[in-house]
Amino acid sequence: MPALTDLMRDRKFTPMTSPALVQGLKQLGVEPGVVLMVHVRMSAFRWVVGGIDTIVEALREAVGPSGTLLAFTGWEDSPYHVPMWDEHPEWQAAYRDHQPAFNPAVSSARRDFGRFPERLRTWPGARRSAHPEASFAALGPRAERLLADQRDDDPFGVDSPLERLCEHGGQVLLLGAPLSRLTLCHHAEALTDLPSRRFHTFRAPVAGIGVREYRMIDTFYGAFPYYEDGRGIDSPVRTMAEQAVASGAGRSTQIGTATAWLFETRPTVVAVRTWLEREFG
Repeated sequence: MPALTDLMRDRKFTPMTSPALVQGLKQLGVEPGVVLMVHVRMSAFRWVVGGIDTIVEALREAVGPSGTLLAFTGWEDSPYHVPMWDEHPEWQAAYRDHQPAFNPAVSSARRDFGRFPERLRTWPGARRSAHPEASFAALGPRAERLLADQRDDDPFGVDSPLERLCEHGGQVLLLGAPLSRLTLCHHAEALTDLPSRRFHTFRAPVAGIGVREYRMIDTFYGAFPYYEDGRGIDSPVRTMAEQAVASGAGRSTQIGTATAWLFETRPTVVAVRTWLEREFG
């Protein structure tokens, strides 16, 4: 956030408030009763009266008591990358021997996802899924159904929170966040069964269970060969999101100083899968 004194010198700037945010969300098309997956970049608003708590409260008001909020939390220090550290066996040993177990109730969300996932995870009544790398948090009447039985070997695909988000005809909101944050694209990748699709395997300690092996599409180097054959794709998720926008599945508006995008889940997945099959089939 900019310094408060600097913002006060800007006579044209007005801090974002809860009523203004709710009004903007409704004008964008956020529907009461919807399952809404949210990505937030607070700095896009420059200043929010009440901070991240205001963001959560405004979102809850926009979806209403029958609506449900969903966020991708991950895990702050997931061992996803440990198998890639072959040149640093001392690091691998440190994680193998001393990493605390993942506990959905207390393990922090990834900080690079912004402040919203951790705030939603810790909100009274919120629930969290049990996958150490690809965990989600949800708040609302559909939370338990969204998060139940997430698979160890396909956390973004079949029976995932993202699949259930689509089943409910949900929406995805990028609130000041860039198109490269559209996690729903990983669901399309997981469903696109092509020979060039890539996977990653790692082990993680889980509270009450012990060390388990997990397998998922490779979200770090890319589920498909995005960086090869001269394609020039520097941001795969952003590129996939742009396909959804071009198909009409996403729309945007300005809420204060922040650009907000709203995507309809099913058309988005169709558009991204169509592009993936064309590019890598």
